[in-house]
Amino acid sequence: MKNPYLNRVAIKDPAQFYGRRKEVARVLSRIGAPRPQSVAIVGERKIGKSSLLNYIYAPEVRRRVLDDNYLFVFIDLQQRRYNSAEEFLAEVVSKVSEVLPEASVDPKCSSFDEVRRALTRLQKCGYKLVLLLDEFDAITSNSAFGLEFFAFLRSAANNYDVAYITSSARDLHELCHTDQIADSPFFNIFTNLYLRAFSAEEAEQLISEPSAKAGLPLQPYSSHICELAGHFPFFLQIACGSFFDQLSEGMMDLKKIEESFLDEAQVHFRYMWQHLREEERSLIKQFLSGYGIAKTREHVFEKLRRNGYFIASNGQTRLFSRVFAQVVAEEDYIPPTDPVLDRTKLEQRRRGFSARDDSSGEQLPQQLGRFLLTRRLGRGGIGVVYSATDLELGREVAIKLLRHCYLQDGLTRRRFLREARAASMISHPSVCAIYEVGQADGMPYIAMEFVKGVTLSERLRKTGPLPFREIIDLGVQVAEALSKAHLVGVVHRDIKPSNILIDEQGRAKVLDFGLAKQLLEREEEDLTEPGVLLGTVSYMSPEQAQGLDNLDARSDIFSLGVVLYEITTGKLPFGAETYFQTMEAIIKLPHVPVEKLRKNVPTSLVRVIDRALEKLPENRFQTAAELAAELTAVGAEVTDA
Repeated sequence: MKNPYLNRVAIKDPAQFYGRRKEVARVLSRIGAPRPQSVAIVGERKIGKSSLLNYIYAPEVRRRVLDDNYLFVFIDLQQRRYNSAEEFLAEVVSKVSEVLPEASVDPKCSSFDEVRRALTRLQKCGYKLVLLLDEFDAITSNSAFGLEFFAFLRSAANNYDVAYITSSARDLHELCHTDQIADSPFFNIFTNLYLRAFSAEEAEQLISEPSAKAGLPLQPYSSHICELAGHFPFFLQIACGSFFDQLSEGMMDLKKIEESFLDEAQVHFRYMWQHLREEERSLIKQFLSGYGIAKTREHVFEKLRRNGYFIASNGQTRLFSRVFAQVVAEEDYIPPTDPVLDRTKLEQRRRGFSARDDSSGEQLPQQLGRFLLTRRLGRGGIGVVYSATDLELGREVAIKLLRHCYLQDGLTRRRFLREARAASMISHPSVCAIYEVGQADGMPYIAMEFVKGVTLSERLRKTGPLPFREIIDLGVQVAEALSKAHLVGVVHRDIKPSNILIDEQGRAKVLDFGLAKQLLEREEEDLTEPGVLLGTVSYMSPEQAQGLDNLDARSDIFSLGVVLYEITTGKLPFGAETYFQTMEAIIKLPHVPVEKLRKNVPTSLVRVIDRALEKLPENRFQTAAELAAELTAVGAEVTDA
């Protein structure tokens, strides 16, 4: 029995499109005005913007409302990056020619004047042109498209029967690469249409209709599905898919369904959480902790409710998904000062365990074997780190525990222990030492060196770009630590400021070998899949961003180059609005020169950073030792403190 809920990309078959009837009617009414009007569809990632555009583009849909004198052209701007306005316009003209050859549009024309002539010919033939531009922020954020281009688009809409239907994650003017373009009159021609979570009726339709057509109705389980997914269409697809799989096997194990849902939804939940505003995260944390909502913050709550993050059910308001609530509970985040918070409880949470330190909601023990756990220090990808006292040896240590939700996951347990094995192979002053790996009370743990200090990311947030001498000293220490790791056959794969600790003496310590992979000796079981991206995207090497599985030491060198660039300039070399734009920038685009972002940077330091950031591994430093030596030579020339 085929599962109808397996699509995770844009829905292109109108028969598989559910909900959004009001939005569809609104867009088609704008297009159907005497002069077609432009609409900007705005919504979060995975909310269904591309699916809505594809549905409107379907001939059988638009012809229910519009006559045949409309010419629709669809351009997916995620699939291709245009290097010039002329290249983009040539693509538009080419697609018009494909759809309507009798309009005699020259597919090679690219200049503004030639496009105007093409539009004139279309108008004489009685056609109205509607351009559907998916992910239009790929254009507004592209420096190849200047003011003249946007002025031309505005002029085309004013003088011809032309309308634009765009999709973007935020309001278009917020996504422009210059303030001048953001102020362009072009954006005044749009009506914004905000996509949010489904209504309860739309969610019910998505749960009930596809499953009934497939012969396995999910309607009896709709309340369980909405507890997992809320009313967000993407998460409803995942939850329905998990239920459908279980039922098709003749089972109904809610625990397995939830585990299956979490496996797929967790990464997207984290993305949602990380991209909420600070005040929104703070309010959600307060809500989950049982605190009320202050009147001064009711507008924040109302916005979140309107966007689908809170749902009213049985006279009570809840966060849209209890699984999302578990993910949020794992985040090491304390709300900023707020008069609403109970000061005593907040201080207790700062000092030690809360009753919900773990995603399971269970109270964690304050003692683990011979270790007395004192306070939570932070959270990694699969573990939580606490400060602790070794009662036998009388020393302070850091204890890393596997999160409770992963205790029964054999693959994750092995990856957790691999971190200890990889790090314990490396003896270097700039690598956090592993003292012991063990298990107590059924929980695997790693006992590590306790280092008093702050992460490099915290330091960067507090002070901004670092002094040149400190940049060089830290760079040398991290490069030497990586060199030692590479010599014993380990590549880190997740070098970033939050994985570099600065102790009270200003020395660097490399942390978290959780993604490390042995190079010289193949493990009995490879714990990663080829093509699966592991790591933090902004610091990935081009080969890592492409999902290649044969990463070597030069990948760590690129990541360290990103770190050096950031602590020198205060900015990421390949920062972008979206995950995919960041990956594209890492793989294809040059970084902004260091000297444009900070004055008086030593030329020799710029050369080192530029070489570390070469796209091709063979053009970078070939070893971390070579990078350390070059930085040491730079240090001999730098005199600042």
